[in-house]
Amino acid sequence: MRKEKYKIALIGICLNQHYWEYATPMLESARRFFLTDHDVSYFLWSDMPEETAERLGVVHIPTEPIFWPMPTLMRYHLFLKEEERLKEFDYIFYCDVDMLFVSKIGDEILGDGLTAADHPMYALRPELHFPVEKNPLSTAYIKIPEHYYAGGFQGGKSKDFIKAMKAIKKNIDKDFTKNYMARWNDESHWNRYLLDNPPAVNLSAAYVYPDSLIDDYYIKIWGKNYEPKIITLTKKFSLSKEGGAAVQRFRETF
Repeated sequence: MRKEKYKIALIGICLNQHYWEYATPMLESARRFFLTDHDVSYFLWSDMPEETAERLGVVHIPTEPIFWPMPTLMRYHLFLKEEERLKEFDYIFYCDVDMLFVSKIGDEILGDGLTAADHPMYALRPELHFPVEKNPLSTAYIKIPEHYYAGGFQGGKSKDFIKAMKAIKKNIDKDFTKNYMARWNDESHWNRYLLDNPPAVNLSAAYVYPDSLIDDYYIKIWGKNYEPKIITLTKKFSLSKEGGAAVQRFRETF
């Protein structure tokens, strides 16, 4: 029997020129591996030139560049400006532009509600203390964390993801009235929302799989390894001596 073919929107943000180079490999890998049995459309909110976006074969939503962390914190604000178009799809998924699809991703991510992925740094090791928002001033506040999800890959049924985006946008705006930003920006708010609205599909760290330190760091956290589905890339412009020293301190705790 032929299975149902869904309309899928894969959405992303690519703001500030140093991110532009990541868009092509991410999209090429998605076309190879992401829900290939379904009808996938690609949306990109970006400040890249229109002719560059046209070559990517995406629905390009021109967006003004803005400094970090606003591109990620304000993601839901941007997406909701295209709510009417996004409502036409059966499912919506978001992926960070600096990620790569490396293995077939199929119907296992499609559920009756939201889809969330375990954060690789905290998968199977709750004693590492989930980095949830601890300040009661924030609408993202979590007193007793139960899980910690990554912000880099998320989505679900359109109606459920749009509902989540609206609620998170409202909470981020409330925090702004208090001149406050949550500890991990949109990820903090995503985790707060999922605490109250658990995902229908909980994906493993294979869907937010780090590109380095697998053997000497992450496997020690996981107690196992995963077959990677989506790899998170270390951005060359974010490397520094200070960052390397911080990673080394992490490694020395295991």
